[in-house]
Amino acid sequence: MSTTIRYKTDSQRTILLKRGTIFFRNSSVGCLVLNLSTGGAGLAVESDVAIPLAFDLEIESEPIRRHCIVAWRLERRLGVTFESDRMQRPASGPV
Repeated sequence: MSTTIRYKTDSQRTILLKRGTIFFRNSSVGCLVLNLSTGGAGLAVESDVAIPLAFDLEIESEPIRRHCIVAWRLERRLGVTFESDRMQRPASGPV
């Protein structure tokens, strides 16, 4: 069973609750992907490390890496949009 949430700025989001990894500047940070839509996602990061405004995201058991832009941040939660021209690249390790 999946639950769907509607956001004003996005299409329907499906609650996902999968592990993810954020990649930036030869670093990686674990996260939990809370929800997902075709245009973005809600993330919860595992640490207080500074996350840049743009990064790549891999989601557990998905063979693609999405380029993300931070739309909002509240403590350890992030709302991101997917950059459409780099939306689905094969996962290939840290950038």
